[in-house]
Amino acid sequence: MAPAANQERDLPLGELIVRAGLVAPNDLYAALATARAAGRRLGEVLVEQGLVGERDLAQLVAEQEDIEFVDLAKVDLDENAVDLLSERTARRYRAIPFRLEGGSVHVAVADPTDTEGLDAIVEEVPGGVRFAAAVGSEVDAALAEAFGDSPPDAA
Repeated sequence: MAPAANQERDLPLGELIVRAGLVAPNDLYAALATARAAGRRLGEVLVEQGLVGERDLAQLVAEQEDIEFVDLAKVDLDENAVDLLSERTARRYRAIPFRLEGGSVHVAVADPTDTEGLDAIVEEVPGGVRFAAAVGSEVDAALAEAFGDSPPDAA
């Protein structure tokens, strides 16, 4: 029999949200229809509609992906960690290195399901990378703290 953690990971996000009691099944079905029709992600639609909080969503995605959830509002960024990822990559994938520990760089990401972004970060950061999920607005605030408010020129 598979461990409960593996069973949870295999569940769709919508099912996790309903099981957590955050959204009624009918509201979930309506949000799924909206997301599909607009070609958007379910989580974005649920947050936009005010049905799920951004923090609740990030915590559920962390659980689903079996990674740590980090409250960036309560973390002091480690400058040495921040310097290991380029500003361009950090902003593109909404990711911020926040801690060095045991030879690994801990990187908070707004979307831990973005495999392209995770791969790009692993490729750029020397040594091991440990990902953590974080609230998107907190990642954005940490990026502004680390690099300033405006992104670099695309040139």
